Amino acid sequence: MSIPTQDPEKAEAPERQSTISSFKPVLKNRNFQFLLIAQLVSQIVLNAANFGTILLVNQITHNNVILAGVAIIAFTLPAVPFSALAGVLVEKQNKRHVLWISNILRFGTMFLFVISLQADRTNLWPLFTLSFLTSIIGQFFSPAEGASIPLLVGERELLPALSLFNISLSVAQAIGFLLLGSLIAIIFPPFTLPLGFTTLHVQSIDMLFVISGISYVVCAILILAIPSQAFNEAHLYKRGKSEAPVQIGQTIEALWHDLVSGWHIVTSDRMLYFAVIQVSVANVLMLLIGQVAGAFVVDFLDLPTTYMSLILAPAALGLVGASFLMPSFSQRLGKIRLIITGLLALCIGFILFPVSHWLALVIDPKHGASSPWFLLLTVLLVFAIGVAISCVNVPAQTIMQEHAPETSRARVLSLQFMLYNAGSIPVLLFAGLIGRVIGLSELMIFIGLSMLLFCGWGVRFIKRNTPQDTTMPVETTSQ
Repeated sequence: MSIPTQDPEKAEAPERQSTISSFKPVLKNRNFQFLLIAQLVSQIVLNAANFGTILLVNQITHNNVILAGVAIIAFTLPAVPFSALAGVLVEKQNKRHVLWISNILRFGTMFLFVISLQADRTNLWPLFTLSFLTSIIGQFFSPAEGASIPLLVGERELLPALSLFNISLSVAQAIGFLLLGSLIAIIFPPFTLPLGFTTLHVQSIDMLFVISGISYVVCAILILAIPSQAFNEAHLYKRGKSEAPVQIGQTIEALWHDLVSGWHIVTSDRMLYFAVIQVSVANVLMLLIGQVAGAFVVDFLDLPTTYMSLILAPAALGLVGASFLMPSFSQRLGKIRLIITGLLALCIGFILFPVSHWLALVIDPKHGASSPWFLLLTVLLVFAIGVAISCVNVPAQTIMQEHAPETSRARVLSLQFMLYNAGSIPVLLFAGLIGRVIGLSELMIFIGLSMLLFCGWGVRFIKRNTPQDTTMPVETTSQ
């Protein structure tokens, strides 16, 4: 079966080298350095705190996959209704003020996390509420930061600055959600802190929120280190700030129209539609890994949930490491073929989890899931899952950027982000229901078979919407 694909662009390698070299001038910009570091640190600790919430839910509920999904929904749901409204509010405000104040507010929510855990460690609803509130605050930080980049860099530096901004978002998600949170939970041992009238019993996971709160303060200091004159925005003084309520009303009224028009833009270009769906699925899979990691460690490896890093760290390493190799692989294999290969690898990888677990119980019944070879195989499989997600995500992101009209690119990206967040809610709830009622092994097989069906849909979709002369296997030729 031949897989339709796009011809590799011959100019891709020189352009990539030019882009890499163009990073150097913008990285010498001190103000942009402060903004980039603040963005990277804040996004890392945000994702780490989200991981901490999932870990706490797993510990309190004894790995209830449904409630772990609810925890993820708590910090993804605000992006659906609040992102557009926050963008309108931020447009009329001083970006420097929005950035440092939002970091201080998130420091406050991290502090409330610690207080809530000290007051009642078994109550989940304060955790869900604080996650939801932290995410709402983050909806103001992101557009303020994106709008600040053109103010801090020159016109020639804008494109590489935006590229670094987008790269740091992906890196922060992998490091924070898949790696840092689990490492902090392991590194810091529990301890008691006498305060005269009471004694605090601090658990390892509590330190994750303490460190996150301190990091938000550091981010606020970095923003304040940027001179206020660097955020010079003449339109703030030309327009009255009282226009904001009118703008919000107009945004609410036009939101549905924008979504419909954005959807028409996406569906009018079949390759763009294909890429948007693939990127959304890849991102939902990362959330699914975080949702089932706790139950997987307990049920498959016979380890406590604090060892979730055994699952999440290899996935992060595979995801981030492969991202740097994807441009060269994409040039050799073609973007479409790389995406299809990634989907097939995901199918095989998820199905191999329960199969290898069953083999471990049959071949080595004495040790079973505790056998070293099964642990090593699991780590390698998770690493391969991370690489496979990168094989889907990076080429699809590239296709999406290439096919999105320049004048509507922001609308396309916003639509994809909203589809991902809205689509993740039923997926996580349904996956949690299957894992809770039927079993985790069955859930893994279901995900694997779903990836196979999705792969088949992708091949058929591309064949039906690609000119006949491009539907041929890609072959590498030696020059």
